[in-house]
Amino acid sequence: AFCVLVKIMKFYNLRGHFLPGMDGLQLRLFQFDHLVEEMLPKLHQHLRSQGINSSMYASQWFMTLFAYKFPLPLVFRIYDTIFMEGIESIFRFSIALLKKNEKKLLEMDFEQLLEYLKSGLFESYQVTATGVLAQLITDTQYKTNEFVKDAYNIRITPKKLTKYQQAYYAQQEAEKRRLMSEAEAIEKIKTNNYHLTNQVKYLESNLQELNREHVELANELVNTKVELAKVKDDNEELQMTASDLRKVLQAQPIEIENNYKEQIDSLTQKNVTLIERNNTLEDQLAGLEKMLIEMKMRYAESENERELLKRRLNDLKKAL
Repeated sequence: AFCVLVKIMKFYNLRGHFLPGMDGLQLRLFQFDHLVEEMLPKLHQHLRSQGINSSMYASQWFMTLFAYKFPLPLVFRIYDTIFMEGIESIFRFSIALLKKNEKKLLEMDFEQLLEYLKSGLFESYQVTATGVLAQLITDTQYKTNEFVKDAYNIRITPKKLTKYQQAYYAQQEAEKRRLMSEAEAIEKIKTNNYHLTNQVKYLESNLQELNREHVELANELVNTKVELAKVKDDNEELQMTASDLRKVLQAQPIEIENNYKEQIDSLTQKNVTLIERNNTLEDQLAGLEKMLIEMKMRYAESENERELLKRRLNDLKKAL
């Protein structure tokens, strides 16, 4: 028995059905699906409409060569044919079973289909005895010759199987390319996501710095305005004092005028200095206001860029 198992695995290519990827089994199921679609189109459409895939019932057929639950008389004939003609002959037995039971299968729903496909197909070849013959036959008998004959009436050429095999490999290759393309796209998205995240952090850091500078400029502007107001008040006060002194000088004799001349000159000089200081502060205030406007524009641009990057980052996260 062990030698037979080794022969089946090695020379009849059954080993591929049990490898980790089960590539051999997947190929057989792919070929089987296309054969059913070609030879039994109504049944194929019915199975698809009920959500029945070949892997749900036919996997055990190909992995055990029908030995998992089928009657031994039928299994022995299947094994004989496989040893004589090769593993590909199992397709003929599979199609023959479905064709024999096609009418029954077309009337079943999902649960009935699944149960019947797993354990009820061989009942169509069961011998039905009546009368005295039924009493004499104690074991279940099967029409093994009819089963083999039906299988041989199914014509499946090696060319057709090769065609489906090439289609399967082409499909697998396309799937590999698609998966590789998706993996590359995901990796690219991750890289872009990483760069965008760093860019967002950098912009947020810049935004904090701009906010700090904005606050400092605003404070400096307030202080300058306060100082300017104070200078204006001092200037007005000095002007009033100078005006009062001029009135006094006009009313006093010349000797008094001489006494106050130096004081007037000093006040006049202070007034000139304050005017110059006032002009300087006004220029500084204009410059600060201009810088504040520029900072606000930079702040608004930074905010817009940060919002744009956040939206791009969210889109990338959704894509992942």
